Amino acid sequence: MILLKVQDIALFLPLILWLGVIISYTFENEGKHNVLWTIWKYGALALALFSSIWLLCVMTPNVYAITYQAIVCIILFVTITLSLWGAISYGAKIPGTGIHHTLLYLPLILFACMTVLILVSQDGSWKLWGYVGNGIGLLLFASCVMVTEIKNQGESWLPDFFRSFDYSVFFTLLFSGQVALVIQWGIGFNFKMVTLLLISIAVSISFQVFAYPIRTLLDNIAFMTFPRLRQARSRLRLEESIQVIVDEESVPEEMNEEDLYRFTRRALSHIGDFQRLASNPLTQLKWIDTRLQERGATNEVLERAIELKSVLLEIIHQLKPRGDEEFGTTDEWRYFNVLYFPYIVGIKPYSLRYSSEHLDAPSRAALEWFRTNVPERTLYNWQNAGARVIALSLKDRASVNFLKSK
Repeated sequence: MILLKVQDIALFLPLILWLGVIISYTFENEGKHNVLWTIWKYGALALALFSSIWLLCVMTPNVYAITYQAIVCIILFVTITLSLWGAISYGAKIPGTGIHHTLLYLPLILFACMTVLILVSQDGSWKLWGYVGNGIGLLLFASCVMVTEIKNQGESWLPDFFRSFDYSVFFTLLFSGQVALVIQWGIGFNFKMVTLLLISIAVSISFQVFAYPIRTLLDNIAFMTFPRLRQARSRLRLEESIQVIVDEESVPEEMNEEDLYRFTRRALSHIGDFQRLASNPLTQLKWIDTRLQERGATNEVLERAIELKSVLLEIIHQLKPRGDEEFGTTDEWRYFNVLYFPYIVGIKPYSLRYSSEHLDAPSRAALEWFRTNVPERTLYNWQNAGARVIALSLKDRASVNFLKSK
């Protein structure tokens, strides 16, 4: 009975999460004051949670059936209303083509069809096809969102997709398949056995998802007394994880100014995270090859990330006004301050839990200046402007390298 209720809840709960993903497209652009995001966060989620708890607690079949139909209709009404509101108000700001938008809204279309079947069919014969249809819609939607987000990150998605798919299928068949065979040939399917099978499938997939952290933990235990070997293994794992997502065919020199700025902004945000920085398309800039050759480094993903970080540091230091001062508050210090101290030093001026005990005197002065004189929105705008300056500098270097190659 409980599994059947969970199955019924699984019909409408993913739609609420789907709606949150759609709204998040505009939430990122509109900021924290997006009304749709607030309604979804505090209204739709609360409605879905309350409905799920209520359905799990109801024991009378007739009351459950009537309540379930009412909840499904309310959820459909809410999602259609918010979707139309978002499409009219913010639809133009959602990236993608017509096919992209169709796939994004496919789960809502299929759920509307399933709702009609719920109200028309009373014998429950629709359920199997309903779940299949919703599953296909959500799968296409998830694939569309995944590919879009990975492309926005400038990464390659197909190799990592095939690797993850292969590993997931293999581990699931290897471990969960044995459990399914034992249940089929021996005990038979019941609530406990189905729960065990679902847990086995979840563990198999989780093992693949967290393969690198698990390998890191096991290596740290095995090579506890061999620090050099442990460090070498860590580097190999990092290179292995990055290699499958790096888009080596990207040509940053041919990017338009907006894409170059976007990836520069992302590189600055990840300047302390080599794994994220190494997957940035800017690591494929041609003049990085020249710099690697000049210092005799190998053409590896981590080396390219190190070189990109070195160049970003050089440009940021070039923004520092001439003189012996380490920190200043005049306008000429603006871009250096908002790029160097948050990204390079790592200060978090608007975090209440951030401690300044480990900072030197200039960094403490900068932290105090940010907190007392620079609103958070102003800092964000200045960082955007500073990132554009750095993007133009990277473009100039690419142009100079192109002229030298001729």
